[in-house]
Amino acid sequence: MADKGSALKEAQQKVGELLEAAKSGAIIPIRLPGQVEEILNLLTKAEEQQEEAIREATASANVPADMNEYIKEESYFVGHAVHELRTPMTSIRGYSDMIGQMGELSDMQKQFLSVIKTNARRMEGLLSDVSYINKIRKGTLQVQPKMDMFKNLAMKVEKDLTPKAEELNRTLEFDIPQGLPLLNVDGELLGLALVKLVENALQYTQAETGKVTISGESDDGNLVIKIADNGIGMSEEDIEQLGTIYFRSERDEVREFKGSGLGIPIVYGIIDMIGGDISIDSEVDKGTTFTIRIKGMS
Repeated sequence: MADKGSALKEAQQKVGELLEAAKSGAIIPIRLPGQVEEILNLLTKAEEQQEEAIREATASANVPADMNEYIKEESYFVGHAVHELRTPMTSIRGYSDMIGQMGELSDMQKQFLSVIKTNARRMEGLLSDVSYINKIRKGTLQVQPKMDMFKNLAMKVEKDLTPKAEELNRTLEFDIPQGLPLLNVDGELLGLALVKLVENALQYTQAETGKVTISGESDDGNLVIKIADNGIGMSEEDIEQLGTIYFRSERDEVREFKGSGLGIPIVYGIIDMIGGDISIDSEVDKGTTFTIRIKGMS
């Protein structure tokens, strides 16, 4: 129990050092993604230490007086760290865009600039995921329902992910019939959940033959959304682990793509918070279908 906060304290120290470097202009852009990833790894370790401490305390029926304070401190720090780290990441993206417009660059300079932009985007996405999962775990994610149509949400998903489908050489199809139930839902959160499911489906299908279909149907006043692909599928063991924070399958086809293991937990957390249900049907090498059911407006 003595070292239950060691990873959290180390992460706090690393964030402090990084922010000081940002203020003094001493940040090295090409090293920043690795530094941010190191901090996020420490936060993962801190969470594991917290869970181990809780298990030990529960087993001994002796909950330390400072445990709740430690949990609050960890949650606060994660939120604070994500907020602060976004500032240097945004600056790096802005300056890299500016450099790209300053004149002719050599092939090597273009390559370096591309690496910086790619890693900055990846880190920004990772920071966003950490922020969402932290809010879901704390129960502070704001849900703001309003009347919406699934067609509107589907059109935004199509606009956002068509470029990714084209980049990966996959087919992205939408089957949205007329007459679907109106929704009283937080469209932004539901849209985020759909984007994450579709992104996963696009990644884990084959180039050229890969196909992802998003469909909607009405069932007894409920909206049923399906995200189906003909990709690598999942084993029963992997399906049982879905929703576990940081879980990623050990299969080579999965490890080929970089990921944090936060996407599906975020999806599950969002669907639960907006009052929906989600289920999965998958078979190895046959594909996967996620089914979301949301109550329509009466």
